[in-house]
Amino acid sequence: MSNEPDAGSAGMRIRHFGGISRHLQGAERSLSRYMNAFLRAIVRLGLNREKIAVLGIRDGYRGLVRTARAVNDDPEAMVRLKMDIATHTGRAGLISEQLHVIQMDHASVSGIMGKGGTILGSARCLEFHEKKVRESVIKLLKGLNVRALVVVGGDGSLTGARLLAEESDLRVIGIPATIDNDLQFTDMALGVDTAVNTLVWAVDHFIDTARSHRRVMVLETMGRASGDLARMAGLASGAEMIITPETGPLNEEAMKKLAAKIEGAMTRGRGHAIVLVAEGVEFDPPQKRNRAYVLMDAFQQYFQRAGAPFPDLEVRPSVLGHLQRGGHTTPQDCILAARFADCAWDTIQKPDGGNGITALRKNVIEIVPYGEPDMPERATFSREMERLHDDLSSW
Repeated sequence: MSNEPDAGSAGMRIRHFGGISRHLQGAERSLSRYMNAFLRAIVRLGLNREKIAVLGIRDGYRGLVRTARAVNDDPEAMVRLKMDIATHTGRAGLISEQLHVIQMDHASVSGIMGKGGTILGSARCLEFHEKKVRESVIKLLKGLNVRALVVVGGDGSLTGARLLAEESDLRVIGIPATIDNDLQFTDMALGVDTAVNTLVWAVDHFIDTARSHRRVMVLETMGRASGDLARMAGLASGAEMIITPETGPLNEEAMKKLAAKIEGAMTRGRGHAIVLVAEGVEFDPPQKRNRAYVLMDAFQQYFQRAGAPFPDLEVRPSVLGHLQRGGHTTPQDCILAARFADCAWDTIQKPDGGNGITALRKNVIEIVPYGEPDMPERATFSREMERLHDDLSSW
């Protein structure tokens, strides 16, 4: 299905069909090891099953934009780029600091499933919001004979994928990958399971000190405006309390009620408490400090009020931060990465496959259109998890 453009006077010929782009745009942050699991799957399926060459895009949208600026208006530069891609394949291309478009091979994705971050790198690219910038990228991809693009990331990355699909004749497939699990068209995004496992590991360690010193530990998780990560980690770790954005802004009275709930459990024999608070939780009035520290002060003030039963009860805060984006990829995420890659290639190869995003729905992988409305089942699932946690954590 791919053509063979002449790479220049040296007679080198390259076969390009698929492009893989992983980028950091908008609110997304550093990466986890699950990205490499997907990269390995999409490259090997392309080479082994589809017999199609696969290009990796270093630094995502920013790498495409920089390359487009360098070659689009210079035919000789385009020829040199094609020659560089053809001669610096795989690992040779990955170690090149100048090359942003790399022809992937088996060796380039060998042994990367347990490797941190992503071998293709990642970068913010606010310029991609400009249509003329996207037009230059489309021109570059056509010049390289790329006919399909696989975009892996969260809401910002997938918005860019949708725009490319609308503004070109490229086949553009999006892969949901964000530990926030805030994409409402899929039951689970790539990376969530790994992040939940990392959080459970962290909570286990905090429990040791909380139990030994009779403390309340307030741990702030990631998740943006979604509480899914905190809910799942809280349910899996046995945390005593979960505070999520969906409950609405917390005022002084609401925080007193939370503290009273913890204190009541301790009067009935509980010796410690782990509180998970999602980073998207808001306060009334608004606060500039991290959520964990705001809650620490509110809880500590309540526990030390006149006549309180535990005036010496200590509250310790911790912002878990980017710890949640590291750790070994779980088998579940490795399997999901392979299934997403399989679905992406199937869609690319179908004449009427169209564009869209891979989604996990009731354990079935399918392609959904860009702009797919939210699944009401997701909200129901979140409420069920919160009710279950409340029933399990009551003392």
